[in-house]
Amino acid sequence: MLGRRRGLQVAATLAVIATAIAGCGGNGKSNNTNTPTANNTATSGTNTGSPSTGGNEVTSGLVTGDPNTVNTAPVKQGGTLTYVIEKNITDWNVNTSEGNVFETAEVMNALEPQVYIAQPDTSTVKLNTDLMVSADQTSTDPQTIVYKIQPNAVWNDGEPIDADDFIYLWKAQNLSPDGTTGDCLKCDIAGNAGYNQIKSVTGSDNGKTVTVVFNTPFGDWKSLFGVGYGLLPSHLVKDKAIDDGWNNFFGKTVPAWSGGPYMIQNWQDNTAATLVPNPKWYGKTKPPLDKLIFRVITDATQEPVALQNGEVSAIYPQPEVDLLKTIEAIPNVKYQLDLGLNFEHFDLNLNNPFLQDVNVRKAIFTAVNVQQIIDKTVGQFDPDVKQLNNRFLMPQQDGYQDDVSEFGYGKGDYASAKKILTDAGYKIDGNKLTTPDGKAFPTLKCRWSVGNAVRESECALFKADVANIGINVDSESTDSLGGTLTHADAQHDYDIVVFAWVGNPFFASSSVSLYSTGGGNNFGNYSNKQVDSLLADAAASSDRDKQVQDVNSADKLLSQDAYTLPLYQKPTFLAYINTIGNMRDNATGVGPPYNVGEWGFKS
Repeated sequence: MLGRRRGLQVAATLAVIATAIAGCGGNGKSNNTNTPTANNTATSGTNTGSPSTGGNEVTSGLVTGDPNTVNTAPVKQGGTLTYVIEKNITDWNVNTSEGNVFETAEVMNALEPQVYIAQPDTSTVKLNTDLMVSADQTSTDPQTIVYKIQPNAVWNDGEPIDADDFIYLWKAQNLSPDGTTGDCLKCDIAGNAGYNQIKSVTGSDNGKTVTVVFNTPFGDWKSLFGVGYGLLPSHLVKDKAIDDGWNNFFGKTVPAWSGGPYMIQNWQDNTAATLVPNPKWYGKTKPPLDKLIFRVITDATQEPVALQNGEVSAIYPQPEVDLLKTIEAIPNVKYQLDLGLNFEHFDLNLNNPFLQDVNVRKAIFTAVNVQQIIDKTVGQFDPDVKQLNNRFLMPQQDGYQDDVSEFGYGKGDYASAKKILTDAGYKIDGNKLTTPDGKAFPTLKCRWSVGNAVRESECALFKADVANIGINVDSESTDSLGGTLTHADAQHDYDIVVFAWVGNPFFASSSVSLYSTGGGNNFGNYSNKQVDSLLADAAASSDRDKQVQDVNSADKLLSQDAYTLPLYQKPTFLAYINTIGNMRDNATGVGPPYNVGEWGFKS
């Protein structure tokens, strides 16, 4: 899932990637459409088994049904399950701008305890009753939330999960919007919507009751202390400065700690993370697997091969035609194809002075032909995919509206794009663009994730479109999308980048860090004070209609400013051997490992 977060993550996502194939078809989706060591690699002997024949269960091919319960099955103890992630892990703290990558979050779901968990239906969250007894709003003036932690909830070293862990997460992320006040001015944060509105976090009952009081209302309070990222063991860094613990210990140290069903036994860089059951797991259900391996495969074309050879048990790649055809030909493999809260987009880097002119940005987006991009990529296997015209809401969500078309973006209208430029004083001579002050417009760099054929094509099509208005583009892959977006010199290593955001049900607060001035996920340095205000208002409100109104108003301004161009709602594709039980797609920022403690081989 690039995918990043505080709601949103970079997907494969950096974070944060199909005319129907025979057997798939336009209706070939699950029902999510209702609302990024070699010797540890599993072999075919550990992963395979006889297909289940119980009931009317699908033993291969497309799986449909209730997204929250599909593939539910009793599972046995034992076995090794290998699940593919498409990015190497370079930072383990998913709350930081560099670590906030979908694939990292998938692994950390097995370690980090979360108060609420986003469900596969993409519209609801569920209280994590393994960790929590309750979480209730007890007052609206001031807004007060009382959390009660399970008495037996502990970290894998036996230390209790308690109020100190809530306090640490708050203090590391309560930086004010202007960056001048907060408990940790040097903490690298991906986004802190809600945390910077909290007045106090206190503990009682030996730390098992946590009381959170807000200075100003925060409607999406259930997004805090969980939903795709979780609590951290504060006792391990109590002798460190907050920023040292946050940026370095939790960011750069392979976790030996866990508050989830599994813990990391071994990490081999760019190869695999091997997890084993947490002996101090306090949850109701014992983790079924002997080993859970997250195998790094950055070349998506190799994933079906690994699945067919029995090297891996499950894959979650961006779908494309050849990949789907290969999967459909593999016996005893199931798959889900869904449209969730993920969307593909082009972003421009406003740190480049040549891109600071809004006329240039508008011309670029007018020249880009989004429908052609869809037709030549994801539209080849799913004709239902349409141009997306909103950055905050997906078409299946109430309140979705078109905030893009009136600006003429994505139509491949070269004549109009040229007129925007020439009216602003630019000159186009053949394939060369000259600025109003006589400077040659530089060659721009379009970045895409290595091994992702769809995004490689998207950059190539972008390049071809803007060449018609005198802008030259070089296309270059990156094997670290997070690193590219958060390049150390603060200018970032791209001019145009294509990736996907992976969202959660909290559409208002989850996007604050993407488009607010100085936001942790605002990589292109976009700033509009009206957008800042609208997003702050949306995050503060508990009235969904007001949130929708605010985000759509902000969306119009983002279109007017031509900072980012949404392309399409990104299909998700999960394929797994049919002997696995309780694995299912979750097309939010949590991904399929949202219930990783339940995964196992069918009994």
